[in-house]
Amino acid sequence: MTATTKTERILDLLDALGEGECSARDLVRRLGLPENQLRSVQRDLRTLIDRGLLEVSPAGRYRRPVRVTSLNPVEALAVYSATRMLYHHAAEYNEHYLRAMEKLSRQLPERARRVATLASEAYRAKPNAAGSRTFELAAQAWLEGRVLRFAYHSPQRVTPVELAIYFIELSPQNRQAYAIGVNRLREGGRPFVYRLSRMRDATLLADECEIPEDFHPLKFLSNAWGIMPGEPVRVELFFSPQVRERIGETHLGENAEVRVLASGHTRVVLTVGGWKELIPWVLGWGGEVEVLEPRELVEAVAQAHRAGAAVYD
Repeated sequence: MTATTKTERILDLLDALGEGECSARDLVRRLGLPENQLRSVQRDLRTLIDRGLLEVSPAGRYRRPVRVTSLNPVEALAVYSATRMLYHHAAEYNEHYLRAMEKLSRQLPERARRVATLASEAYRAKPNAAGSRTFELAAQAWLEGRVLRFAYHSPQRVTPVELAIYFIELSPQNRQAYAIGVNRLREGGRPFVYRLSRMRDATLLADECEIPEDFHPLKFLSNAWGIMPGEPVRVELFFSPQVRERIGETHLGENAEVRVLASGHTRVVLTVGGWKELIPWVLGWGGEVEVLEPRELVEAVAQAHRAGAAVYD
């Protein structure tokens, strides 16, 4: 509800600035005020600054005074890392993401807060397209237990989906967001993985859905290299001595077998839910790795190398 008195407007300003930094125009828009009240809002902001209830950030935006953090250094690093992940993950601007970043940033010590605040300023410049709205609807569908309808544009075809979302996950490989759940238009009732950026024309339905009590998200992804589970596949890789230390520093999963041979080569054995997600990672090692099995992965990597070589031939 739009404020009708100066007192209500000031209280709304303080409430809005408790969620993050804003310019005067941002506040007018966020509070749903008419544009001709911009001068009144600016006067209110100056009054609140004079009373010590607000301050101006280095970027020229208004904010509530920053409190001394109660986080220890490791806790602060964890919160800082969360703000950086939000920034890297969100390809498009979303007001709710920005507020989350600002709320987290306000808990940080000054040095970390400065970097996080600069990231928030850079985030404001990102485009705001349809993907941002899709993410909002997916989050709402999951947290409210409702069905999300959309057209799924995979590389092969367009498929209608009515998804009961069990959880949303970020891939550790590409930082893309994926919704895992059951498409009630598909027989079998088995959970599948859907990339949010491939959803089009998303609509939140009134239909409610439940998550089975025996569904365990971590077990569902336990053998995925990135985000795609599947039937276990044994993968054997043979790395050159030149990358021995880099392989030793790489997290390959709890079940990976890593053995440094007398020759200096490193033999790695992985068991993953399908090998296709491994292709970009293996190609990233160039000629420093040889795939020994499975044969399908050997052929896929070899073909990719031949195609790449042809470009520079």
